[in-house]
Amino acid sequence: MHDTPALIHRASSVKHQPRSNRYYFDVGIGSVCLSGADTGGAYCLLEVGLAPGMSVPRHTHTREDEAYFVLVGELEVTVGDEIFILRPGDSLMAPRDIPHQLRNSGNVENHYFLVFSPSGFEEFLRVTAVPAPDNAAAPTQPPALPVQNVHELAVDFGIIFDGGGAPAAGKSTKRGQFARQQS
Repeated sequence: MHDTPALIHRASSVKHQPRSNRYYFDVGIGSVCLSGADTGGAYCLLEVGLAPGMSVPRHTHTREDEAYFVLVGELEVTVGDEIFILRPGDSLMAPRDIPHQLRNSGNVENHYFLVFSPSGFEEFLRVTAVPAPDNAAAPTQPPALPVQNVHELAVDFGIIFDGGGAPAAGKSTKRGQFARQQS
C-alpha cells in the first residue's frame, strides 16, 4: 500500500463540456474548457491559439503554476532566462513566481492547451476577454487598445507584467526531446 497524500481539491461531479465559446484574449484566441468550478478548484484548462509571430508579453503569475501542451504548430516559451521551443506533443511546466513569455515562433497558427493550477486564472479571462465569432482566427496584430485593460486588471489577479523582453543574448534554447527530458 502506498502512502498517498489526501487530495486538497475534488471535482464535485462528472463534467462534459461541449466546445466552449471562443474569446479574444488580448493577442490570442481561445476558450475555457474546464473552470475551477468544474475541477473543485484544482485547475482550469484552456485551449489557445496565437498567429505566427504574435507574443504574450513577459509576465509573472504569483498564484498559479502554468503548464503547456502543444497540439499544432510551434510555441516558444521563455521561462526565466531559458527558451524552450515546443512542438506538437511537447509539454512544459512554468512554476509560479518565475517570469515567462510566449511567442508563436512557427509559420502557422498554433493551438495548445494551458493548465493553471490552482484555478483562478480563468476568472481573469472572464473580465478581460472579448467574444470572438465562431471559427475566428487568432489576431495577426495586437489590438489597437488593450483588451478590457488587461494590464491594469492583471494585478488584481496576481499577474505582474514586467515589460521585459526576450532573455539576454547567449541564453540557452531547448528544443524537442531535450526540453521534455529536463526536470
